[in-house]
Amino acid sequence: MYNSIRKIIFTSFFFAACFFTHAENVKVRIFSDQQINSFIFSLSAGGYELYADGKIIPTVEGPGIYQLDVIGDSISVKALENKVGVFSVVYFIGANVENTFKIKSLLSAKPAKTYDDNLIVSVVNKNFKLVNDVDIENYVAGVVESESGGYATAEYYKLQSILCRSYTLSSLRRHELEGFNLCDQVHCQAYNCKTVRSNIISAVSSAKGLVIVDSELELISAAYHSNCGGETVNSENVWLLPKPYLKSIKDTFCTKEPHATWQKKISTIEWTQYLASKYNYPVSDSFALNKVLTCSVQNQERCICFPDAGSPTILLRTIRDDWKLKSTFFTVTQKDGFTVFNGRGFGHGIGVCQEGAMQMSKKGYSYKDIIHYYYKDVHIVDLSVLDFFKQE
Repeated sequence: MYNSIRKIIFTSFFFAACFFTHAENVKVRIFSDQQINSFIFSLSAGGYELYADGKIIPTVEGPGIYQLDVIGDSISVKALENKVGVFSVVYFIGANVENTFKIKSLLSAKPAKTYDDNLIVSVVNKNFKLVNDVDIENYVAGVVESESGGYATAEYYKLQSILCRSYTLSSLRRHELEGFNLCDQVHCQAYNCKTVRSNIISAVSSAKGLVIVDSELELISAAYHSNCGGETVNSENVWLLPKPYLKSIKDTFCTKEPHATWQKKISTIEWTQYLASKYNYPVSDSFALNKVLTCSVQNQERCICFPDAGSPTILLRTIRDDWKLKSTFFTVTQKDGFTVFNGRGFGHGIGVCQEGAMQMSKKGYSYKDIIHYYYKDVHIVDLSVLDFFKQE
């Protein structure tokens, strides 16, 4: 009788977790930058139930260590020397209040990573797709450390947790067609592993449930970046999408920080060949050539590079991606056969400048001060309050 009831509850939980996204949990693809076809799952704390292909799989007595291997489009699961079975989808579900696990790729020298809560394992293109089904507050704590490091102020960690939570909840459909909400790369938010830093855990807990909304009580796109170079940028100048709360401001707090300035040199021949081959830019025209050999990109023109009548449009963000530049805020000069990019800032420049915000927190500004400095006409609310007003 007990096992039957447990199976019903367990199955209900599984399908709810797999097919419906609640505010309490978020599905994050982990190891998304790696190809993994063999790994070790090991218990760190708590306990796990193993669920696969629509049924509970009896767990093997022992230390809670499993080896998973890709076999064609299926997953082979072993516990120590015992073969558990071959399945299409495997779900490790935490059985206690707090549950953590480690993953170690058997084909990589990189150390194991630790995560909270649950793990969904499937196979895509002969490699594992690993999805951490994680409580949002545990996820936020991991993101805060991954995005901020371990040596910021408590006030900054509160700020970063609010940014992460707001961004997460406003972006839950970003990877919906791929079967998860967010990835663990900077394309979404960096999420390296569970944090064990008590100062981060404490700060995240103290700001639990807080999010940022606009004047219509809609969650904002809580954009942030490493360093703006002294001036943030309007969202429409990069994303072509105007947001009333993402407006340019002068930022004097970040200009002496590590990522405030940068430089990159490439040969002038490479630069002109790139422009000619990719954009059919008229490099044989001396006037047009001079415009791309010596130019200054103004901050609010980060969207379009060299918008000259009769010349092709060149997106600065494409140049940044192609040449691995730190930002689209730069000047171009020539020296000794090289094209020199002297740049400012690191990242897209929209929203909160992290290095500027860190300096503000060190100078005694509160997370509320910082949020209202970088975002215009927004409000900080608790999710429970927001749900109440949404129901009215």
